[in-house]
Amino acid sequence: MKFTETIKIDNYDVDMHSVLRPTSLLAKLEEVGSHQMIAYPPSNDDLRAKGMGFILSRVVMRVYQQLCDGDTVQAQTWATDSRGLSFNRCYRMLKDGEVAADVYTVWALLNFEEHRLLRVNEAGDVGGEPDAPFTMDLPLRVRMPAAEEYAEVAKRKIYYSDTDINGHMNNTKYLNMLCDFVPEIEKKSLRGINISYVTEAPLGDELTVYCKADGDTYYFKTVRSDSKINCEAVLYF
Repeated sequence: MKFTETIKIDNYDVDMHSVLRPTSLLAKLEEVGSHQMIAYPPSNDDLRAKGMGFILSRVVMRVYQQLCDGDTVQAQTWATDSRGLSFNRCYRMLKDGEVAADVYTVWALLNFEEHRLLRVNEAGDVGGEPDAPFTMDLPLRVRMPAAEEYAEVAKRKIYYSDTDINGHMNNTKYLNMLCDFVPEIEKKSLRGINISYVTEAPLGDELTVYCKADGDTYYFKTVRSDSKINCEAVLYF
């Protein structure tokens, strides 16, 4: 069941070139997903009252056209067939009837008190009846470089401004962080991402950021202070 809202891009959402930031794009789409869950319960608040909630496991985004300050767009979202420990959701943003971006996400349902993954059917029918996913020209799974191929590029502390209600870096904030370590980022146009969220980045922790560049493709790995991998990502320009 597709759920659609009309959104206007404003100057708080864009970069120095008046282009919609990838973080803002993802945040706006996820907000529409939350609105769908309110319209077709259970909502995120309903789940939280039961001690559970969805956390993002993987996001694959394909950007087909740049959106700018002042653009009015339609944001769509729908659940796709989900089973076991994975809840799958699609998002789409359209401008003048043309697809501007597609986002495919995989979520996990977490019992917060026990920090234990639950089967997604324990949340009930989220977002109404599922619909078919779209086809993307980016792989949903990526073979990442070997550890020795990466170079350390930075240490990155997790600040209060990064966090969400769970006390961890919000999943949308990762895009800002990773883009900051792409050389001459202001001259590049992002065409796609693939991020696997492995473990949370808690407030006060410090990540070590590793990168490997292969032409216009950048592979990232972030590692927490306890040596656990935090995320693995690919940015396509």
